[in-house]
Amino acid sequence: MSEMEYVRSLVRQASVYREQGLLAESRSKYQEILAFLGNKPLPNIEKFTKAVQKKISDVNRDIAEIQSAPATPDLSPQLQSLIKKLFTFSKTKEVGAIEGAMALAKFGQYEEAVGELQKLLREGVLPTVTAKNILRCYLSLSLPQAAVAQFKEWMRNDTLSKEDLKYVRDFLVSALKNKGIHEQVPSLSGEIQNTVKSQDDFLDISSIKIHFHDGKRHRYAVELDVVYQVGGLTSVVVSPADRALLDSLKLGKTLHDIQFYTPVTVFRGAGIVSRKSLIEKGPRKGNYLIDIALAEEKELARLP
Repeated sequence: MSEMEYVRSLVRQASVYREQGLLAESRSKYQEILAFLGNKPLPNIEKFTKAVQKKISDVNRDIAEIQSAPATPDLSPQLQSLIKKLFTFSKTKEVGAIEGAMALAKFGQYEEAVGELQKLLREGVLPTVTAKNILRCYLSLSLPQAAVAQFKEWMRNDTLSKEDLKYVRDFLVSALKNKGIHEQVPSLSGEIQNTVKSQDDFLDISSIKIHFHDGKRHRYAVELDVVYQVGGLTSVVVSPADRALLDSLKLGKTLHDIQFYTPVTVFRGAGIVSRKSLIEKGPRKGNYLIDIALAEEKELARLP
């Protein structure tokens, strides 16, 4: 391997580290490049050195922004009130319990989250919502076999009703298909009556497409997978390398044009960026978690 080939391999490593959110490691690789170059008589070395220095500056900016981010972002009282109103079911305590468990998952504590959700499921707390989020945890850990095994266990016991099993199975089949995973999910025996579900059932949103009409994403559209959902609150993950998208998803920002994709339909709506935080643990460490609360334009119009 020539000296320039070696340097290019270090550049690729540094770039991959940054894309994965491993900023300190990325900076270290770029610094290793500068140290290696030294005063070597390589072609265009001055121009190349300046490019590497700019990369280090960009990574330092990312690190500084993360370190200066508030642990608890501030929302206006009006915005807090709207978000609370939009996503409060009549079973407020039960939904709050699920959201608390999912907060663990969002920050990489999947085992703890599954344990909490299993406990809630045994207590009969919003069974379809709770069961789906248990499966989401397994899929986030890239354990589709575990998700299917969990579903089979629910089929064997009486944790879920036949109707709930159908909704949960439909969700699992759709989630596996969207991820391109070919894992067989057992069918349910017997006829199951389709009824209108109660308030513990929202449409399962698998992904969203945000249409931007201002700022750095002027007249752009970006599609993001939904990693977690509790009712009308969806969570997506954004790489720290996508600065333009992160800048466009500022806390409290209203997104007036979103397409929501579900297994049965696609619908348009609006939403509010209700939380934006750095993931510090788990397979998504270093990425940003963005919560988007589904809202109606008539509700948004009341905000100052």
